[in-house]
Amino acid sequence: MPKFEKFDAQKQIRELAQAARRIQIEDLIREGKMPSFDRVVAAIDETRQKYRARILAARQKKSDERRNP
Repeated sequence: MPKFEKFDAQKQIRELAQAARRIQIEDLIREGKMPSFDRVVAAIDETRQKYRARILAARQKKSDERRNP
């Protein structure tokens, strides 16, 4: 005899909500209203490269201030 899983309404609702979000995201990307994941990652990489020196300098300054109050 096959074993049946207990029906979990909350799990089903979560799965349906996740599927609906995926569909909305795909629609927004297709319509050009939301960038693709690759474009977002590229933008993050660009920003990190642009501000890397400033970020490192700020971290160093903060570290120095902690050591020499």
